Amino acid sequence: MHVLLLALNYWPDKLGNAPLMVGMCEGLVRLGHRVTVVCAFPHHETGRIEAPYRGRLFQRDHHNGVDILRTYIYAGEHGTAAKMANYASFTAAALAAAATVRDVDVIFTPSPPLTLGIVDHALGTARRIPWVYNLQDLFPEAAVRLGVLKNPKVIKGFEQLEAWVYRKATRLCVISESFRQYLLSKGVPDDKISIVENYTDTDLIVPTPTAGNPFRAELGLDDRFVVQFSGRMGYSQGLEVLVEAMPLLDDLPDLHWMLCGDGQAREMLETAVTGRSNATLLPTQPRERLCDLLNAADVGLAPLRHGMAGTSVPSKIFGILASGRPVVAGVDAGSDTDVMVRRADCGEIVPPEDAQALAAAIRRLHGDRERARRLGENGRRHVVSHHSQAATVARYERMLLDVVARGR
Repeated sequence: MHVLLLALNYWPDKLGNAPLMVGMCEGLVRLGHRVTVVCAFPHHETGRIEAPYRGRLFQRDHHNGVDILRTYIYAGEHGTAAKMANYASFTAAALAAAATVRDVDVIFTPSPPLTLGIVDHALGTARRIPWVYNLQDLFPEAAVRLGVLKNPKVIKGFEQLEAWVYRKATRLCVISESFRQYLLSKGVPDDKISIVENYTDTDLIVPTPTAGNPFRAELGLDDRFVVQFSGRMGYSQGLEVLVEAMPLLDDLPDLHWMLCGDGQAREMLETAVTGRSNATLLPTQPRERLCDLLNAADVGLAPLRHGMAGTSVPSKIFGILASGRPVVAGVDAGSDTDVMVRRADCGEIVPPEDAQALAAAIRRLHGDRERARRLGENGRRHVVSHHSQAATVARYERMLLDVVARGR
C-alpha cells in the first residue's frame, strides 16, 4: 500500500501534530508499506521558515524510510488574516506537489487546515483515489469557542467547507468518542467514521528516577518537587492559570515550576517568572531529550480553556503518563480527557482556568508522595495498554487497508 500524507507539519518539527504523524508514517514503513509525505517547510516553532529552506519552492528529503516533499508556505506574521494566508499558501503548494506523486493507493490528511480537503478531493477525483480526513481538532468549532473567529460570514464559510469535506471524504478518522459524537450531530453516517486514538512512544518515554535526572542536575533541582508544563504554549491552553496559581503555592519552599515550550503565550510566561527563584522557563527540547525532560517532573500539567476539551485532546497527557508521573488536567467535566484520567486513576481533574483548584490539586500531590507515585504507575499501565505507538499504528494500518479495499 502506498500512502500519501498531506500534513502542514512533519519532521523535524517537534510541536503540533508532527510527532504523531512521524510515528504513524515510520510505523507504516516498518510494516512494509510505502509512505510519501507532502508538508510545509519547517516554520511552526519560530513563525518563520527555517534558514536551510528559505528562498525555495520545493525540496525533497528522505527520513527513516519516508519520502518527503516539502513546499513553500507563507509564514512570519500573527493574526487571523495571516493564518488564513498561511493555510491558503500551503493548500495551493500542496496541490502542486502532491500532483507529482504517482501510484498512490490512499490519501491521509490530518487537520488543520480544513482547506486540505479541497486538495484531497481534487486528487481523489482525478485519480480515483480514496481519501481519509483525520480530525485532530474540530475546526471551525474550536476557533469560534476561542474567539479567534468572530466574523459571522467567515464562520459560515468555514462551516460550509467543513460540511463539504465531511460529505466528500471517503472516511473520517477521529481521535475520540466525543469527536465521533460531534460528527454524528453533523449528520455524518456512523459507518463513515473510524476512531483511532492518539498515542505516545512508550519505548522512547519510560519512567526513570528523579534522582540523577539530567535536567534536575543542570538546574540544581535534585531536592525539589517539580511541577511541569511541557508542550505548545498556545492560546487554547489558558496558561494564565499557571501564573495565577504560582503565588498560591509560595508557602511550599521546595516546589519548583518548570515550563518548557514555545508559542504565543511564552512572552506572557517570561514576564510572570521574571524574578521568581522557584520557576524555570525552557525552550522546546529535542526529541532525544524528551524522556529526561518528562522524568524531571514530579507532576505534569495539562490545562485547557473552558470548552476546549470537547474540540481537542491534549496529546501531551500521554507523554506525562508514559513517564509514570501523575497528571493534573484542567478540563471540562465529562470530556474524553476527564473520563480517561478518572477511569485510569492516573491524576487529578480540576475545572479549566481555576487557579485555586489547580493549586489545591498540586498541594495534595505534594503532601502525599505515595499517592502521587501510585497514580503515576496507574498512568503508565494505562498508556502502555491503550496508547502505545505500535498498537495505534496497527489500528491505522487496518483502517487504511479497509479504505483501499472498499475503494477497489
